[in-house]
Amino acid sequence: MNPSEQVVYEFARATSLDGWWVWAAVVLGLAVAYSACIFYYKRDVGELRRPVRWTLIGLRLVAVTALVFLFFDLVRRTERRVTRPSEVIVMVDTSQSMSLPSGDSIEAPSRVERARELVADSELVESFAKEHRTSVYLFDQATEPRLVQTKFDQEDTSAREQSLNEEAFAEPMSPFVLFGGFCLVVFAIASLVAFALGVFGVGQAKKSGRRLTKAASAETPGSASAIGWSLLAAAITLVIGIVSIGGVYAVHTDRSLAQLFGWEVATESESEETESNSNEGDTEEDDESDSPTMKAVDWDEVIVAGGAQSRIGDALRSVLVDHDPTTLAGVIVITDGQNNGGATLSSALALARRGEVAVYPVGLGSSQPPTNIRVVDLEVPRRVYPGDKFVVASVLQATGTSPLEVDVELVDALDTGDDGSATEVDGNSSEAATSLPGGVVLDTQRVKLEPDATLTDIRFEVEPQTVGRRRLAVRVVAPVEDRNATDNMQTARYEVVARKLRVLAIAGGPTREYRFVRNLFYRDESVQLDVWLQTGMQGMSQDADELLARFPETAEELFEYDAVVMFDPDWSAIDSASLDLMDRFMTQQAGGLVLVAGPVFHPKISGDRADPRSSQIAAFFPVNLATRGPLLGGGRQGGSEAWPLKFTPEASQAEFLWVGDSPEESFEVWQEFGGFYDYVGVKSAKPGAKVYAYFSDPTTEVSGSLPIFMASQFYGAGRVFFQGSGEVWRLRAGGDRYFDSYYTKLIRWVSEGRLLRDSNRGVLLVDSDRAMVGQNIALRAVLVDDQFQPLTEPSVTAKLLAPDGKIKDLKLTPAADSPRGGTYTGNFVVTKSGGYEIQLAVGDALDEQLLRQSAQVRLPTSELERPRRADDELSNLASTTRGEYVPVDESTSMSEVKATLAEAIVPQSQVTLLAGTPDSAFTLRRNAVLMWLIASVLTFEWVTRRLHRLA
Repeated sequence: MNPSEQVVYEFARATSLDGWWVWAAVVLGLAVAYSACIFYYKRDVGELRRPVRWTLIGLRLVAVTALVFLFFDLVRRTERRVTRPSEVIVMVDTSQSMSLPSGDSIEAPSRVERARELVADSELVESFAKEHRTSVYLFDQATEPRLVQTKFDQEDTSAREQSLNEEAFAEPMSPFVLFGGFCLVVFAIASLVAFALGVFGVGQAKKSGRRLTKAASAETPGSASAIGWSLLAAAITLVIGIVSIGGVYAVHTDRSLAQLFGWEVATESESEETESNSNEGDTEEDDESDSPTMKAVDWDEVIVAGGAQSRIGDALRSVLVDHDPTTLAGVIVITDGQNNGGATLSSALALARRGEVAVYPVGLGSSQPPTNIRVVDLEVPRRVYPGDKFVVASVLQATGTSPLEVDVELVDALDTGDDGSATEVDGNSSEAATSLPGGVVLDTQRVKLEPDATLTDIRFEVEPQTVGRRRLAVRVVAPVEDRNATDNMQTARYEVVARKLRVLAIAGGPTREYRFVRNLFYRDESVQLDVWLQTGMQGMSQDADELLARFPETAEELFEYDAVVMFDPDWSAIDSASLDLMDRFMTQQAGGLVLVAGPVFHPKISGDRADPRSSQIAAFFPVNLATRGPLLGGGRQGGSEAWPLKFTPEASQAEFLWVGDSPEESFEVWQEFGGFYDYVGVKSAKPGAKVYAYFSDPTTEVSGSLPIFMASQFYGAGRVFFQGSGEVWRLRAGGDRYFDSYYTKLIRWVSEGRLLRDSNRGVLLVDSDRAMVGQNIALRAVLVDDQFQPLTEPSVTAKLLAPDGKIKDLKLTPAADSPRGGTYTGNFVVTKSGGYEIQLAVGDALDEQLLRQSAQVRLPTSELERPRRADDELSNLASTTRGEYVPVDESTSMSEVKATLAEAIVPQSQVTLLAGTPDSAFTLRRNAVLMWLIASVLTFEWVTRRLHRLA
């Protein structure tokens, strides 16, 4: 709000007199009073000269008028004019479809780049902020839009207020004060003249021996006429002087009488105190006026296409609810019109019509679907084994006017370390964009693609034979009418490893979970399994490659393993030295650890708080353990009802949970197989940990949170996975393959950091090698120096190679959660679909080694279904709300768009008048001036009467 003040003077008594008869009585009373005063005074002073009679009657009428003025009670109040400024809302779509091209040509910038150009480069916000309070919101898959900036240019208002303040203090003395002072000087002179002439006349009369009666006094010869006129002049100037000075004195309550005459100067502190007092009731409004966020915004970092959905209806409805429609001049929606999530536009349109709020959509993208074929996604395992067949899954999409039949090739090549995407982008021809150096076509399939942007799945089966790092590509042999050759191929890296995965299984007892997992790994030819059954007797038989009777005692023994799986182990049988080895195994060797909790030994971990091993053990877990002892440690044992897991959004990216042929089928299996009965009690997830699933029984909820059942964290270079009970064997009810798939993928996932090490100087890890556009990917590097001691550099820099060939530096800083040094973390947001490569050079120039990681990024299905700009929906949105639709083509200038919007949106400010309370300082000074006037005229009247011998 922008409050402005206006001083109002009014007679308070007049507002309280109601009815014509009351006013008639008042007027009649005043007429009687004035008539009686004039009548009786004319009788009393009838013998005096005319100027004296006029003087006495006038003085008495002035006294009566002052009393009447006091009766009507003139008050001053400060009437505040509160102006609520007009508002304009700018909403920017940041869903992933905004990363698509804004036009038909290949060189066309993306839609989100055009949105940034409109908001930032064209200074749209700054231009509207001159007349409107302008707020910028971003919206995508969230139900509520995110406020980025609110801007309102109040410089003109402040300048006006400053000029008014300067004017208020510019004049040191009012002209009315000067005139009043002059009148009082004239009064003094006239009074002295009349007094002198009177004294002179009396002296002459005494010399002549006449008796000074009242009649004789009136006819005193010489200066009698001059005395009368002098008295009349004195009376008039007295009244005018008092009224002039008293009026200014009553009005300027911030100045004393001495300051009005310029004898004193108002100090700065007094001015500030007066201003503070006058604005005492304006604190809330002033705070509101200062509330807009005026901070600078880096639009390149803020407006990024990352949301999995575009909820235009939800965002528009939220903005309309949060803002007053009476001052909302318009809502600008910068989008491609794909409302593919949340509520429909109908509810938002009804709310806009009811509030009479106009919506101005700015449409980005091509109005016609381009003829184009693109490889949307490519899914390849990161690590495979020789002779172990694996599936390469890809997703294709076509747009155009008619169905297309194309050949799709699967290309395999040795990974030379060069980034193919950079070569593709640099090349200007179709051949350069779809070439894989050294590639061999393994398989070709003929596929029919519909032109309506429907997603089509295609699968290839590969049986690797050659060991090493390799690259696979899915390439479309596109027709000549294809608009964009750069999206006709996607590549992914994978590694064929020859050595077996070495796993150590430790169990506190022969539970079903342990036995099924032991049998699975023992039969898997790619796994070498050693077991330590802590309750086993000497000479017993176990299905394992080697049976241990104790925890590995030396680093050489432990570091031979890639992963350790612990099934409710008896931690008391593992001493501190062994725990230190476990710590080094994960932090330095990137080993994996799977902790399957159970009801026997898990509650005892925190039982003895004096045992230093408790904190060592608890540090391995990605969750904070319960500290209430073995009997009250929470959890459930022997439950009577099975409950499915409640998966989090993180679970959708965890491939070890994909037990079926697709993620959708996998999570259906997890929900339908029967569920789990028990869990162990933990308090919460640790910072940096990822929670994949909760135990879904609502009766187990504590402090608004369900028990954590699955979680993971980085521990140095290694991964730790926590499972809340040993009941995943129940998954076999849906089929043995689901159980086998879960544990096989899980053990390979936790140990992949160790198997994919590129150097003995360290390891580079990503928290997710498959992601959606807009997702944040965490990066972790565990490094040692040339003496194989933890690296102590303040930071390291990695290179990020994006799918479009751009290279960006990523700064990695020491991890705060690392128990040892040498661990560095960073993150980056993926803004485009395709393959990302992260490279980190370690060592000096003579012995430089390169650590590499990759991530495959895709757009969600909902954001790819309709790449065409939704002109019909956006035009209907504008026409229904009496707004204007502004489509943006490749040739459209953003300055033209800004001019169109500025012309269409008219300011809609609201003005409210707030009557203030009467000014007590003015009332006090008004009464003082009236008393001064009444006392002065009555005193002058008494003196005049005494000089003329009146009673």
